[in-house]
Amino acid sequence: MKSEIRPCFAVDIDNVLGRAEPEVQRLFQLVTGNPWPGGTYGSAGGLDDSGIEASVLEEIFTRFHEESIPQLPLYPGSKYALGVIHRTCRIIIVTARRSYSRPQTLKWLTTHGIPFDALYHTEEKTEIPESITLAIDDHPEHIQSYLAVEARTFVMDQPWNRLIDDRNVIRVTGWDALLQWWHVRLLSSCWDNRQESDPPQQLWQQLTVLA
Repeated sequence: MKSEIRPCFAVDIDNVLGRAEPEVQRLFQLVTGNPWPGGTYGSAGGLDDSGIEASVLEEIFTRFHEESIPQLPLYPGSKYALGVIHRTCRIIIVTARRSYSRPQTLKWLTTHGIPFDALYHTEEKTEIPESITLAIDDHPEHIQSYLAVEARTFVMDQPWNRLIDDRNVIRVTGWDALLQWWHVRLLSSCWDNRQESDPPQQLWQQLTVLA
Protein backbone atom coordinates (compact mmCIF):
# COMPACT_ATOMS: atom_id res chain seq x y z
CA MET A 1 0.00 0.00 0.00
CA LYS A 2 1.40 3.39 -1.01
CA SER A 3 2.02 5.94 1.72
CA GLU A 4 -0.09 9.09 1.51
CA ILE A 5 1.62 12.03 -0.17
CA ARG A 6 0.34 15.28 1.30
CA PRO A 7 0.60 18.62 -0.50
CA CYS A 8 3.32 20.87 0.95
CA PHE A 9 2.40 24.27 2.41
CA ALA A 10 5.34 26.71 2.86
CA VAL A 11 4.75 29.24 5.66
CA ASP A 12 6.80 32.35 6.44
CA ILE A 13 7.28 33.52 10.04
CA ASP A 14 7.91 37.25 10.40
CA ASN A 15 4.78 39.30 9.75
CA VAL A 16 2.91 36.14 8.76
CA LEU A 17 3.00 34.01 11.92
CA GLY A 18 4.55 36.57 14.28
CA ARG A 19 4.43 40.37 14.43
CA ALA A 20 7.98 41.46 13.65
CA GLU A 21 7.69 44.89 12.06
CA PRO A 22 6.93 46.82 15.30
CA GLU A 23 10.01 45.26 16.88
CA VAL A 24 12.24 46.22 13.94
CA GLN A 25 10.96 49.78 14.19
CA ARG A 26 11.56 49.82 17.97
CA LEU A 27 15.14 48.64 17.49
CA PHE A 28 15.73 51.32 14.86
CA GLN A 29 14.74 54.04 17.30
CA LEU A 30 16.75 52.42 20.10
CA VAL A 31 19.91 52.14 18.00
CA THR A 32 19.73 55.50 16.20
CA GLY A 33 17.87 57.66 18.71
CA ASN A 34 15.78 58.95 15.81
CA PRO A 35 12.08 58.56 15.05
CA TRP A 36 11.09 55.84 12.60
CA PRO A 37 11.36 57.15 8.98
CA GLY A 38 7.85 57.52 7.59
CA GLY A 39 6.97 55.43 4.56
CA THR A 40 9.73 52.90 5.27
CA TYR A 41 9.22 49.29 6.31
CA GLY A 42 12.14 47.24 7.54
CA SER A 43 10.34 43.96 6.88
CA ALA A 44 10.19 44.69 3.16
CA GLY A 45 13.85 45.61 2.93
CA GLY A 46 12.91 49.30 2.85
CA LEU A 47 15.70 50.17 5.24
CA ASP A 48 18.21 49.04 2.63
CA ASP A 49 17.12 51.93 0.39
CA SER A 50 16.95 54.60 3.06
CA GLY A 51 20.59 55.65 3.15
CA ILE A 52 21.15 54.30 6.66
CA GLU A 53 24.72 53.27 7.37
CA ALA A 54 25.45 49.59 6.88
CA SER A 55 26.78 49.30 10.44
CA VAL A 56 23.49 50.61 11.84
CA LEU A 57 21.46 48.20 9.72
CA GLU A 58 23.66 45.34 10.87
CA GLU A 59 23.17 46.24 14.53
CA ILE A 60 19.40 46.44 14.13
CA PHE A 61 19.07 43.04 12.49
CA THR A 62 21.70 41.39 14.68
CA ARG A 63 19.82 42.49 17.77
CA PHE A 64 16.57 41.29 16.26
CA HIS A 65 17.99 37.80 15.65
CA GLU A 66 19.76 37.59 19.00
CA GLU A 67 17.25 39.25 21.33
CA SER A 68 13.82 39.82 19.84
CA ILE A 69 12.57 36.47 18.59
CA PRO A 70 11.34 35.03 21.93
CA GLN A 71 9.07 38.02 22.58
CA LEU A 72 7.37 38.29 19.18
CA PRO A 73 3.57 37.95 19.52
CA LEU A 74 1.72 35.37 17.47
CA TYR A 75 -0.81 36.52 14.88
CA PRO A 76 -4.37 35.75 16.01
CA GLY A 77 -5.79 32.54 14.60
CA SER A 78 -2.53 31.25 13.13
CA LYS A 79 -2.14 28.25 15.43
CA TYR A 80 -5.70 27.08 14.94
CA ALA A 81 -5.62 27.62 11.16
CA LEU A 82 -2.39 25.67 10.74
CA GLY A 83 -3.80 22.90 12.92
CA VAL A 84 -6.70 22.55 10.49
CA ILE A 85 -4.46 22.75 7.41
CA HIS A 86 -2.04 20.23 8.90
CA ARG A 87 -4.72 17.55 8.70
CA THR A 88 -4.32 17.45 4.93
CA CYS A 89 -1.00 19.21 4.23
CA ARG A 90 2.64 18.91 5.16
CA ILE A 91 3.55 22.24 6.77
CA ILE A 92 7.08 23.55 6.30
CA ILE A 93 8.28 26.79 7.86
CA VAL A 94 10.48 28.73 5.44
CA THR A 95 12.11 31.87 6.83
CA ALA A 96 14.80 34.28 5.67
CA ARG A 97 16.01 34.65 9.25
CA ARG A 98 19.71 34.08 9.77
CA SER A 99 20.52 30.45 10.45
CA TYR A 100 22.10 31.12 13.86
CA SER A 101 18.63 32.09 15.11
CA ARG A 102 17.40 28.53 14.51
CA PRO A 103 17.39 27.46 18.21
CA GLN A 104 15.36 30.52 19.21
CA THR A 105 13.07 30.08 16.23
CA LEU A 106 12.41 26.42 17.02
CA LYS A 107 11.70 27.28 20.64
CA TRP A 108 9.32 30.08 19.59
CA LEU A 109 7.41 27.72 17.28
CA THR A 110 7.12 24.94 19.86
CA THR A 111 6.27 27.33 22.72
CA HIS A 112 3.34 28.65 20.69
CA GLY A 113 2.31 25.14 19.64
CA ILE A 114 2.64 25.75 15.91
CA PRO A 115 2.28 22.47 13.97
CA PHE A 116 5.02 21.96 11.39
CA ASP A 117 7.04 19.20 9.74
CA ALA A 118 10.26 21.01 8.82
CA LEU A 119 12.05 24.35 9.27
CA TYR A 120 14.27 25.99 6.65
CA HIS A 121 16.38 29.15 6.94
CA THR A 122 17.04 30.57 3.49
CA GLU A 123 16.66 33.63 1.31
CA GLU A 124 16.02 31.38 -1.70
CA LYS A 125 12.76 29.93 -0.50
CA THR A 126 11.95 27.85 -3.54
CA GLU A 127 15.34 26.14 -3.65
CA ILE A 128 14.69 23.87 -0.68
CA PRO A 129 14.34 20.08 -1.09
CA GLU A 130 10.54 20.21 -0.99
CA SER A 131 7.85 20.20 -3.67
CA ILE A 132 5.91 23.31 -2.66
CA THR A 133 2.23 23.21 -3.54
CA LEU A 134 1.00 26.18 -1.48
CA ALA A 135 2.76 29.10 0.18
CA ILE A 136 2.07 32.19 2.27
CA ASP A 137 4.46 35.12 2.67
CA ASP A 138 4.44 38.91 3.05
CA HIS A 139 7.57 39.91 1.13
CA PRO A 140 7.01 40.87 -2.54
CA GLU A 141 10.20 39.14 -3.72
CA HIS A 142 9.34 35.86 -2.04
CA ILE A 143 5.78 36.05 -3.36
CA GLN A 144 7.18 36.30 -6.88
CA SER A 145 9.48 33.33 -6.33
CA TYR A 146 6.55 31.15 -5.24
CA LEU A 147 4.53 32.26 -8.24
CA ALA A 148 7.46 31.31 -10.49
CA VAL A 149 7.21 27.68 -9.35
CA GLU A 150 3.43 27.77 -9.80
CA ALA A 151 2.59 27.32 -6.12
CA ARG A 152 -0.84 28.43 -4.94
CA THR A 153 0.32 31.66 -3.31
CA PHE A 154 -1.23 33.67 -0.49
CA VAL A 155 0.02 37.11 0.51
CA MET A 156 -0.51 38.23 4.09
CA ASP A 157 -1.74 41.78 3.65
CA GLN A 158 0.83 44.36 4.80
CA PRO A 159 1.50 47.99 3.74
CA TRP A 160 4.71 46.99 1.93
CA ASN A 161 3.04 44.45 -0.36
CA ARG A 162 -0.05 46.32 -1.52
CA LEU A 163 1.42 47.08 -4.93
CA ILE A 164 1.28 43.38 -5.78
CA ASP A 165 -1.41 43.06 -8.41
CA ASP A 166 -1.49 39.53 -9.73
CA ARG A 167 -4.63 37.49 -10.26
CA ASN A 168 -2.71 34.38 -9.18
CA VAL A 169 -2.10 35.82 -5.70
CA ILE A 170 -4.73 35.36 -3.00
CA ARG A 171 -4.58 38.28 -0.58
CA VAL A 172 -5.70 37.54 2.98
CA THR A 173 -6.07 40.01 5.83
CA GLY A 174 -5.40 37.40 8.51
CA TRP A 175 -5.48 33.71 9.34
CA ASP A 176 -9.25 33.67 9.82
CA ALA A 177 -9.64 34.88 6.23
CA LEU A 178 -7.26 32.23 4.94
CA LEU A 179 -9.07 29.52 6.86
CA GLN A 180 -12.40 30.67 5.45
CA TRP A 181 -10.98 30.36 1.91
CA TRP A 182 -9.57 26.95 2.85
CA HIS A 183 -12.90 25.59 4.08
CA VAL A 184 -14.81 26.89 1.05
CA ARG A 185 -12.35 25.36 -1.42
CA LEU A 186 -12.19 22.00 0.36
CA LEU A 187 -15.94 21.70 0.73
CA SER A 188 -16.43 22.67 -2.91
CA SER A 189 -13.83 20.11 -4.00
CA CYS A 190 -15.44 17.41 -1.90
CA TRP A 191 -18.85 18.15 -3.41
CA ASP A 192 -17.51 18.25 -6.99
CA ASN A 193 -15.82 14.88 -6.52
CA ARG A 194 -18.88 13.26 -4.94
CA GLN A 195 -20.09 10.08 -6.63
CA GLU A 196 -23.81 9.84 -7.29
CA SER A 197 -23.82 6.58 -5.38
CA ASP A 198 -22.35 8.16 -2.22
CA PRO A 199 -24.92 7.89 0.57
CA PRO A 200 -25.58 11.14 2.51
CA GLN A 201 -23.91 9.81 5.66
CA GLN A 202 -20.70 8.99 3.77
CA LEU A 203 -20.60 12.49 2.24
CA TRP A 204 -21.09 14.07 5.68
CA GLN A 205 -18.17 12.03 7.07
CA GLN A 206 -15.93 13.30 4.24
CA LEU A 207 -16.88 16.92 4.91
CA THR A 208 -16.26 16.49 8.65
CA VAL A 209 -12.74 15.19 8.03
CA LEU A 210 -11.92 18.11 5.72
CA ALA A 211 -13.42 20.81 7.93
